[in-house]
Amino acid sequence: MRVSSIIDISLVDVPGIPVTVLFTAGCNLDCPYCQNAEIIPLDSGEEITIDLLVEQLRGNLTDGYCITGGEPTIQKDLPELLRELRLEKSKHINLNTQGTVPDILKKSIPFLDSVWFDMKTIPECYREVTRVKNNPWPRVERSIKLILDSEVSFWPRTTYVGGLTKPSDILKISEILKDFGFEGSYVIQNYIKSSGTREEDVKGFAEPLLDEAKSILGKIPEGIKIQFEWR
Repeated sequence: MRVSSIIDISLVDVPGIPVTVLFTAGCNLDCPYCQNAEIIPLDSGEEITIDLLVEQLRGNLTDGYCITGGEPTIQKDLPELLRELRLEKSKHINLNTQGTVPDILKKSIPFLDSVWFDMKTIPECYREVTRVKNNPWPRVERSIKLILDSEVSFWPRTTYVGGLTKPSDILKISEILKDFGFEGSYVIQNYIKSSGTREEDVKGFAEPLLDEAKSILGKIPEGIKIQFEWR
């Protein structure tokens, strides 16, 4: 598995649960506002065996694990890692994904407790926003349904990027989630320019106004609760 870094203890990645965080390396999308742009290249990070990785992850004074990236599901041995971590039955296992590799996600679901699912944009804009050749939305849709059909907690979220995201996008995504049968919190977090972004790629973007994002609150479908996390 290609790995970028490990954080021994995090109190912010899984609500109410201290976790050890693993950043896998490489991503199959190229979102221009990515906060971890240095680990997008498929040859970033370093190759580590599952046995050594499990050894490095265990032993921290945490109650679980958060596997993020990059995009963890491009790692074909992700299910193997999760299977080993699941042997610690008391620990919570969370996955962060954008859902473009449903086959690996399907193999991973039996070992997961929760999934942070990054909804990048509305279906017709996915190819443009993620800057890939083929529209990934059909695979994203399949992944959402896989999680919703399981016992795993589904936590959708979207990064609101000034100059890219519109209030109507949030409304439409919430309607799509409702149509899929989801009810619960849908997290909207604000884009922040940071040292992790690429200067040339974020020139046209701005940190968004909360009032703009909130303008659609009265139209959100029943059962969907918008949760703003402005940092």
